[in-house]
Amino acid sequence: MSGMLFALALFGCSDDGSACQRIAAPERAYGSRVECLAAEGGALQSDSAMSADYPSVFAQCMTKHQLARLGSGPVDLRETGINFADAAD
Repeated sequence: MSGMLFALALFGCSDDGSACQRIAAPERAYGSRVECLAAEGGALQSDSAMSADYPSVFAQCMTKHQLARLGSGPVDLRETGINFADAAD
């Protein structure tokens, strides 16, 4: 996976992750999935995540390509394999 860029995205969702919307937050690129995953906790504690008006907020590391495929509309995060135990409620 060398040369692949990862992005950390925040999503505001229903409790089960079936109805989610991407939260507008500064996007940062990471050179590896490990670096991106290490930043998830901080992202969930950010002002953007803490002030979001959703029952649950999820942070998800994705390749830039995966993120682009999601687009800007509603998304069902259950299809991404996200771990819902990591949500910031």
